[in-house]
Amino acid sequence: MDAVESSQPSADAVARVVDAFMAEREPVYIVGGAVRDHLLGVSSIPGWTRAGLDGHTHGRARASSACARTPASTTDLDLVLKGPVLPMARRVADRLGWAYYPLDEARDVARLIGKGSDGRRIECDAAALRGDLQTDLLARDFSANALALELSADSPAQLIDVCGGIADITSHTLRRISDESLRDDPVRLLRAVRLAAQLGFTIENDTRGQIADLAGTVLRVSAERLRQELWKLLDCPRPDDGVWELNALGLLDQLLPEVSALQGVTQSSRHHLDAYDHSLLTVRRAAELRDWLRGGAPLEDGDLRGSLEPWADPLRAHFGEEIASGRDRAGWLVWHALFHDTGKAGSLAADSMDSEERQSYTGHQQLSAEIAGRRVAHLRFSRREVLLTETVASMHSVPRNLVRSLPRDGNRIGPRMAYRLFRDAGSVTSGHQIEHRLQSSGAQQRLDGLDVTLQAISDLQATGRERGEEWGRFLRAVEGLFAFAFSRPADLPAAPLVDGHALMRLLGLEPGPVLGSIVRELAEAQAAGAVTTPDEAETLARSLLERGVN
Repeated sequence: MDAVESSQPSADAVARVVDAFMAEREPVYIVGGAVRDHLLGVSSIPGWTRAGLDGHTHGRARASSACARTPASTTDLDLVLKGPVLPMARRVADRLGWAYYPLDEARDVARLIGKGSDGRRIECDAAALRGDLQTDLLARDFSANALALELSADSPAQLIDVCGGIADITSHTLRRISDESLRDDPVRLLRAVRLAAQLGFTIENDTRGQIADLAGTVLRVSAERLRQELWKLLDCPRPDDGVWELNALGLLDQLLPEVSALQGVTQSSRHHLDAYDHSLLTVRRAAELRDWLRGGAPLEDGDLRGSLEPWADPLRAHFGEEIASGRDRAGWLVWHALFHDTGKAGSLAADSMDSEERQSYTGHQQLSAEIAGRRVAHLRFSRREVLLTETVASMHSVPRNLVRSLPRDGNRIGPRMAYRLFRDAGSVTSGHQIEHRLQSSGAQQRLDGLDVTLQAISDLQATGRERGEEWGRFLRAVEGLFAFAFSRPADLPAAPLVDGHALMRLLGLEPGPVLGSIVRELAEAQAAGAVTTPDEAETLARSLLERGVN
């Protein structure tokens, strides 16, 4: 055991919840990831320092702490103490004004959810000891997670290590505690890959071998738990490395077989990689965009930086939206990249053009949408997330096609084209896709066309060995999409200048395809600023009818 210096408890939400449990029953043990990350300098446990522990911690962790002195407080706390825990946890939650959930009544586990002074969500899981402390720690997954910080009012805090966890943290090694650790709960197979990617650890060889041997058991785990681990894995700084590791260990075939199926699928001559490696490179580029949108490092590509920086604030507002609890649009960019070409494995066809053989993928966008939607639904993501995934997959080629349709000397995509893209992408509201409508004020419009556009950017970044003239032309053109989304005149009316009922009276039409075509043409003209008054709209409607619009 090693002593951990105690300081005056702070007003931090984490310290308050720990103090509240200590007032109920002692000792209280902080276990698992919070202790590990405290030693690594990734996050901190308020009120306790790492003094006296630097000899146990990795040099990189010490350097990180020197730069950031006090890492941000942990937001994910696991406590164990003698049971019964559920009634005690309810009292603590009531006292602090936190939410309380009986997470596992059979095992006497509760979850408390509150907020720190900075607004961050704090989760605290409190569980009854399984036997004594050593037995409890040895029943956990990996040595780095089998550490406990023992807290009591009458003695210094003690760091308890029963299986060499500190040494493994020092060497950045992820090691199973025993042969039974992975068999007991197959989600740990996926968690090993996630933790290694998240922490920069190397999975120890015997642990790797057992993960590969047990890969077929991972689907015994509930979809919700797999979803949670996969989201965390793909939210790591290099999610492409995480997917590569899943594949190396035989887990990708089990978890995301549609992605695994892309291996060896050749592509057209403009691609320098097969569909699988192209998808992983697209994932890497999407992760760079994700991190920039979240306020991270500037984008390395100067052309891309120049195109996006003028729109940084509204883009970050859009992609910062949480579609479901803890899952934002920025994070979904990586998933869109991973799934965008999954339809290619099932839509390969050989064509001949000018006596040269080439590969084409007829209809792969729609097939990709169906495949992605099924997988995301199977993982129990929300309906809104399923719809967004399908939209982006089905439309990921649209921005590039729009750019190709422009004159060679054309610059931006114009308002009419932009309107069509945002209309077709729709908005996701309460689980339903609705037609995109321009609006002058009120609640911010959800513009899923922006998600389509940034996916197209990641896709093009991963296409071809070099970025030639097409790259700059593409970026200049899609600025028109950002301008359409973010620079609409404040007085632009939300409602059509002339609605369908008025058109039926004016033109003597019945509901049907002709009326629908005229309504769509008027909406596009209004979006482009070609008509600005009801009279102008009526004149255009008569002209369209006379020309036989279809």
